[in-house]
Amino acid sequence: MSFIFPLETADQKAVVACGVIFSFLAVLSVILRVLARHRANRTLDWSDYFVIAACFFAVVYQGVSISSVLVGGVGFHVDEIKNRFGIESGEEMFLKHTIANQLLWAISLCLCRVSILVLSTKIFLVQSFIVTARITYVVVLGWGLTAILTAFLLCRPFAYNWDRSIEGGVCGDPTVSWAVTGVLNMISDIIILIMPMPYLLRLELAWEKRLQLMVIFGILVLPCIVSVARIAEMIMMDFNDITFSSPHTILLSSLEPCLSVMASCAMTMRPLFGGRYSPDGTAGFTGPPIAPLTKRNSNRRFQTLNENTSETRLRPEEVGYQASIAKSSEPFMGFGRLGELGLEMGAISIRQEWIVKEEPRPSSSGTGKDKSVR
Repeated sequence: MSFIFPLETADQKAVVACGVIFSFLAVLSVILRVLARHRANRTLDWSDYFVIAACFFAVVYQGVSISSVLVGGVGFHVDEIKNRFGIESGEEMFLKHTIANQLLWAISLCLCRVSILVLSTKIFLVQSFIVTARITYVVVLGWGLTAILTAFLLCRPFAYNWDRSIEGGVCGDPTVSWAVTGVLNMISDIIILIMPMPYLLRLELAWEKRLQLMVIFGILVLPCIVSVARIAEMIMMDFNDITFSSPHTILLSSLEPCLSVMASCAMTMRPLFGGRYSPDGTAGFTGPPIAPLTKRNSNRRFQTLNENTSETRLRPEEVGYQASIAKSSEPFMGFGRLGELGLEMGAISIRQEWIVKEEPRPSSSGTGKDKSVR
């Protein structure tokens, strides 16, 4: 049975408290997200499944962090672990926890970012945004794969990560490796944060509505701040006394996955704050309408949408487009034949339906002449 270290220092207690509190908050955020989907009569999609998986790995990460304090001796000096507690393998046990934490940290953040990207591409149906999101997918997945491979390839053989008595074992510089991984992590956070901002700024909405949307998406800045602080603490770690110098890094590393889960869930919780939702998921919110913000020199010729509903159909002020007619391959039973046309105007998809009725052709002298000619 493993030796359990006492909780004596403020750093130890902070890591344990952070693990318990933020695990609860992350799970609560996911539960509220699912309830919001149910409240809005919307089924769970891939963005929900990814964030649920990210929450699972984040909670497991918190468990490993708490274990690194209770079993790995975080908060005590390496010499103190050996001399005071008589544990020769204290540092070795901590380093095993570090490998597990690195894998869980990378997987959780990667899943959370993919969830945010999937959700964002359903909100911003703009070709340029979708292309940027696809490129960001590659960046995020590449970063996640790099962080995972670093955990396995930093030391040769793999067991040399924690057992430095192995002859012939070699290791790269963990400070450089973790710092590079952390910087790439921060860059991907910043990309995801700023991606929607240009589109939010160009929305023809009242400033109140626009600020609300920017605040919701701006919540993603919290993981960025934690990431910057984590890199600064990581650089200052003393690997000769790693159990004593690592609590702040462990604490910040524990915050980041949970904050990412909470931020991604906050973007979907609007249905919990009121509104009437139809069975197909559209909504009508109560309250006085807010005057829209008009833009000068706007070349858009659409009627203003009512901002207190979830109406998404844009009505042209005048007919300014040409449409060709396409015949449906199968008749619509009971209403004659149905023609369908899909027009795509940038991110706006227009569907037209019409009914064609056959009526007797009126007889006329001109018709008779036509028949005689034929």
